[in-house]
Amino acid sequence: MLKAVIFDMDGVIVDSEPLHKKTERVTLSPYGISLSDEELNSYMGTEARVLLANYIGKYALPIAFADLYSTYRKNLIRIFEDEIEPVPATLRLIRALETSGMALAVGSSSHRDLVELVLRKLAIAGAFSVVVTGEDAPRSKPHPDIFLETVRRLGVEPGACLVIEDSSNGVRAAKSAGIRCLGYRNPSSAGQDLGEADWIVDSMEEVTEFKLRKWAEEAAHG
Repeated sequence: MLKAVIFDMDGVIVDSEPLHKKTERVTLSPYGISLSDEELNSYMGTEARVLLANYIGKYALPIAFADLYSTYRKNLIRIFEDEIEPVPATLRLIRALETSGMALAVGSSSHRDLVELVLRKLAIAGAFSVVVTGEDAPRSKPHPDIFLETVRRLGVEPGACLVIEDSSNGVRAAKSAGIRCLGYRNPSSAGQDLGEADWIVDSMEEVTEFKLRKWAEEAAHG
């Protein structure tokens, strides 16, 4: 029986991958670094502290991690404040699930300030009983820590949950946590391998409360 649905934020609730890429490029451009889409895509779904530490090491950046991270967060909040775009079908799904009494959670690699900004601007903060961010778990996706912490706070078994993800790192994290996963092929998240997901959709328009419950029931008896 499906008891809870866990939403990734970036690429699922908001079409934010272009904004994350823009932020990384703006943050590193003063050092003469031009990041390719391929490199940026490889970090999709990864917590910012991990990717920034990797950039410092890879490009031998002459800046302390704390300073780069501070600059990154300021750029990110500014860009999201100005350019955030929701995934409309996901917002409709969230409202339908909330009305039905389904337990809802966010399991995101992003930092809490950003997640709270997005939920507040979209007026959906009250829909989620649990919000877990990259600051709440020792390891980022593709490790399962974020989702394990989410189900712990929800107070349900992993097998009674379903995660909605758009990145290969996110799908891998969900499956490693023992949670069934719906993979959404967001056009802005190109190149992501969602093959490990239990179900895959090309549009969130395809996803309804009825389908989620039906898929979960079929999987439980399959």
